[in-house]
Amino acid sequence: MADEAKKGKYSGGDYEIVGNVATGANEDGGRTGMEKLLAKNPNINIVYTINEPTAAGACAALKAAKKSAIVVSVDGGLPGIENVKSGCIGATSQQYPLLMADLGLQAIVDLVKTGKKPEVTPGKDFFDTGVKLITDDPQDGVASETTDYGIENAW
Repeated sequence: MADEAKKGKYSGGDYEIVGNVATGANEDGGRTGMEKLLAKNPNINIVYTINEPTAAGACAALKAAKKSAIVVSVDGGLPGIENVKSGCIGATSQQYPLLMADLGLQAIVDLVKTGKKPEVTPGKDFFDTGVKLITDDPQDGVASETTDYGIENAW
């Protein structure tokens, strides 16, 4: 939301947010956005993108600048998981749109037939249909699945 503190501390040390760029959620925008951010600070070491096409563009810009950073994203489509497997993206949060649609339609049927609404997921204020973190570089204490799992379950 761009309202985060630009500098601060976390359990791993100090951080500085270089910025955020609207990318149009596509590869060209990801590349251009990453180029703009690298111009502000060439020492960026982690990048979060809105989706995997944007991440692919950010990877291309980093490669062209001969820089490396951990790139993380969200979606879980096959091209994105393949970019995790190749090492372009470090990890992605795989969503399951067909499951979301199935559960959403079932919720409508249940509401119409019985008046029952889906229960919120404990600890959240919504019904969570679930995601899986996909990476081939698992970290202690963070549940994840491999890219092989991600490819098998990609949409």
